Amino acid sequence: VYNHFDMKHETAALLESRAEQASMQWFQRYDRDQNEDLLESMRYFIEAAEVHSSIDAGNKTRRACAQASLVSLQIRMPDSKWLNLSETNARRALVEQSRFQEALIVAEAYGLNQPTEWALVLWNQMLNPELTEEFVAEFVAVLPLQPSMLIELARFYRAEVAARGDQSQFSVWLTGGGMPAEWAKYLGRSFRCLLKRTRDLRLRLQLATAATGFADVVDGCTKALDRVPETAGPLVLRRGHGGAYLPLM
Repeated sequence: VYNHFDMKHETAALLESRAEQASMQWFQRYDRDQNEDLLESMRYFIEAAEVHSSIDAGNKTRRACAQASLVSLQIRMPDSKWLNLSETNARRALVEQSRFQEALIVAEAYGLNQPTEWALVLWNQMLNPELTEEFVAEFVAVLPLQPSMLIELARFYRAEVAARGDQSQFSVWLTGGGMPAEWAKYLGRSFRCLLKRTRDLRLRLQLATAATGFADVVDGCTKALDRVPETAGPLVLRRGHGGAYLPLM
């Protein structure tokens, strides 16, 4: 009926409702390895996205695509629950992700694709520099490193160093996750990764200053900024005698 009368909003809503019903049926199954319900749910979400797209409903299209991606994540990783999470559990699932692609799917599906949310995700990985470098490399290929997020991480870093500094005299100091006393080196290396990815020299200087402990970065940024006058404008040329172009002061 909806298709006959070209009621596309209603058609999309019906498809999304069917998608949610199909996913609920999967949760009620005894054998979770049987994922036909999830495949059907994903198909309905994709069809709903196509309908939304046909009427230029951009936000609803993105939401339906995000839900389809979340269902695909549930299919690939059935041992964890990804669908129908509460806001608190969705945030927890996001922060616990060590791979950017999975984290992005969760963030998009639950409306958590915000700088403040990503700051917590990145901070949770700072004690593993290799993981941080890989995560940040994938992150910047898709999303910008927002200044507010970086400033928040600089504050986290400074507070963490200040809080743990008094315990540096112990030869072996373990965090809750079992990280040895080299935590400062790991944190520093991870934060340097973020500094290198920050192209804006003034922002990089602000971050290095706020975090403390990065004197070399501060010096490098200061020297670079000293070479670039703040009032530098476009070079204007005038034609001089003999046809040569000279800068107009």
